[in-house]
Amino acid sequence: MARRDPVKLRVANQKAYLWDLNDVQYLRVQHHICGVLSGTLPQVTQQNVFLGLPLVLMPEEVVLLVRNGIAVLVDDRAAHLPPTVEQAESYHASRAAAVQAQQETHYANEQTKKREMEELHRDKIEKRRREKEAARRKREKEELERRRAAGEDVSRESVGGSAGGQQEMKISVPPLAPGAANTGPPSSVGAASSSSAVPVPAAAEATDTRPDLSHVGYTIIIEPRSDSFAWYDPDRPSVSFSTLEAARDAGLWSYPQTTLQEARCRVFEDLWRRGFYMGGGMRFGGDFLVYPGDPLRYHSHFTLTVLSTPTTTIMPLDLVAYGRLATAVKKAHLLGCWDVKAEAAAYASLEWAAFG
Repeated sequence: MARRDPVKLRVANQKAYLWDLNDVQYLRVQHHICGVLSGTLPQVTQQNVFLGLPLVLMPEEVVLLVRNGIAVLVDDRAAHLPPTVEQAESYHASRAAAVQAQQETHYANEQTKKREMEELHRDKIEKRRREKEAARRKREKEELERRRAAGEDVSRESVGGSAGGQQEMKISVPPLAPGAANTGPPSSVGAASSSSAVPVPAAAEATDTRPDLSHVGYTIIIEPRSDSFAWYDPDRPSVSFSTLEAARDAGLWSYPQTTLQEARCRVFEDLWRRGFYMGGGMRFGGDFLVYPGDPLRYHSHFTLTVLSTPTTTIMPLDLVAYGRLATAVKKAHLLGCWDVKAEAAAYASLEWAAFG
C-alpha cells in the first residue's frame, strides 16, 4: 500500500480521537490499531452495545503511532480559528440552504403520502357507493317482483316514481353565434364566453404558488468533522505536533510520565511488532488483552499485566490470583516488563494447574 500522510489524532482533554472512518479503517487494517468506538449511532440511540464514531485510542496506542511516524497530534480546540464575517455569512447561507432542501423534501414526501391516502379513501368511497347502488337496485327488483305477484300495475313510470320520484331534467343549449366555430360541447362554449367576459388580472397570474414551509420541521445536522469549515486549520505548526516532546511542551499531551507508564508503552509496542492485536484488559483483570488476530475474528489468548521493572516484587497471593483469574476466563495470564539496560521486553506466562 502506498505511503500516506500521517493520520491526524484530534486531542482534547488528554484523549485522542479519530473522526474519519477512512483513518479508522487504515489503522485497523494496516497497523493493527483497534481503539474503542464511543459515539452514539443516530438510528439506535437508546442502547450502548453498538457504537460509532469517534474512535478513542488508548494512550499506549497514541504513543506507538506518534513514535513510529504514523500519526500526528492535533490540538483540535486551537485549530478552530475565529471565522471572518464572510466565512460566517457563507456558513449560515449554506446551513439555510440545507434546511430549505430538507423542508422541501419533507413537504414533497408529505404531499405524496397525502395523495396516496386520498386515492386510498377515494377507492373506498367509490366501493361503498357501488355497494349502495347495488343494494338499491336489488330492493327495486324485489319490489317489482312483489307487485307483479300481487297483480299491480308495474309500468316503468310507476316503478320509477315509487323508487325515487325522480323528475326528468331538461337542458337548454344556447344557439351557436354566427361565425363561431363549433369546436366543443355547449359547456365549453359557455365557459369560453364567461372567461372572455371576465378578464384575469396580470397580477393574479403572477402570484407565487410556492408552499409555505415555515411550519415544516427539519433536522439539525451537526458535522462530526471540522474539515469542511473554512476557519479550521489543523496543519499549522502551532497546533500540529509530530513528536511527543513537542506536544508535551505545548501542554497538549503528557503520557507517559512514570516508569510504569513507559514500561506499558514499550511492552505494548513490542507485542505489536510481533504481530499481535492489543486491547484493553480491565474486564479480565489485566492491563491489556493480547489477540493473535483481529478481535472481530479471534478470542484473546493472553491477559497481560505489565510490571515497571524486571526486579519488581510480586506477592505470592497476586500470582495465585493472576493464574486462577486467567484460567477462569480460559486464557493464560502474561506478565511483562521492560528492561531498560537490555532495551528488550521479558515475559512470563501463568496457568493454573492442579496439584498431585
